[in-house]
Amino acid sequence: MSVRTEQEAEHLMASAKASVAIEGLMLNDKQETLVKKCLTGAITHKEFLKRALELSRHA
Repeated sequence: MSVRTEQEAEHLMASAKASVAIEGLMLNDKQETLVKKCLTGAITHKEFLKRALELSRHA
């Protein structure tokens, strides 16, 4: 997995948010923060999946 800068992560997030908005969905702040952490390498993909599952259970 490549590590991205905060600016690159923001750019990717803007594109992803636009894509999900077309489907009528939105990311909340916790979800967005989690994705950014994974994109910037602050957490591993394995940790991302673990935390995403926890978020989905408490939604």
